[in-house]
Amino acid sequence: MKFSLYQASRKGGRPYNEDRLAAEQSNSTLLLVLADGMGGHAHGEVASQLTVDTVCRRFKAQAHPSLDDPSGFLLDAIYSAHEAVNGYAVEHNLPEPPRTTCVACVVQQGRAVWAHVGDSRLYHFQRDRFRSHTRDHSMVQELVNRGLLDEAQAQQRLERNMLYNAVGGFMLPDIEVSDPAPLREGDLLLLCSDGFWDALAPGEMLAELQARPLRQAVHQLMDTAESRGGPRCDNLSVLALRFGPEPVAG
Repeated sequence: MKFSLYQASRKGGRPYNEDRLAAEQSNSTLLLVLADGMGGHAHGEVASQLTVDTVCRRFKAQAHPSLDDPSGFLLDAIYSAHEAVNGYAVEHNLPEPPRTTCVACVVQQGRAVWAHVGDSRLYHFQRDRFRSHTRDHSMVQELVNRGLLDEAQAQQRLERNMLYNAVGGFMLPDIEVSDPAPLREGDLLLLCSDGFWDALAPGEMLAELQARPLRQAVHQLMDTAESRGGPRCDNLSVLALRFGPEPVAG
């Protein structure tokens, strides 16, 4: 399995960074995971760190060298993270558990499977076209799903980041798992927090990622997102994976 991988995270205009991200690899399987602590709840950075740590720990315990059931692994790992976050709240006598989003992806045997909770996204690009991204678990996205708003209208709604689904909290998360997606040379997978995707169109992402090696492309895209976000820019984080050779640096 030949690929290039790059990850980056910035605090943007916030006083501290509540995003966490990681990549783990066995001889035949790759895990990518990103979590964005929800700033409306105390200890969001704890929830995101516990989530990433729990998913990675379970991967290292089970990927010997591959996972028997990637979809089942993602479900079990994120549910375990939910329990870990709630356990932290009980242990530290918090009035309510902290919360976080999560998006995680397993790449194995030439296919990718991903799962998400909340509005951290995974984008899948195939060579020269945008294929898909995960759909946010937000109130505004529900209006889009019902045909009451279009995507352009949703982008203008101030409450577009109000979520109804999270890791941590009194309700069990509703984990959405993808079908396995075959990967071909030139495919790109991009996991990112809302501080990144909220300011960028898929076409902009793809154009930059096609033109430059991942490190250069990711930094250019983050510069653009941070500039557009202004002084109140949210934390922004990216995990980018490219199958096949990198383009020559310009």
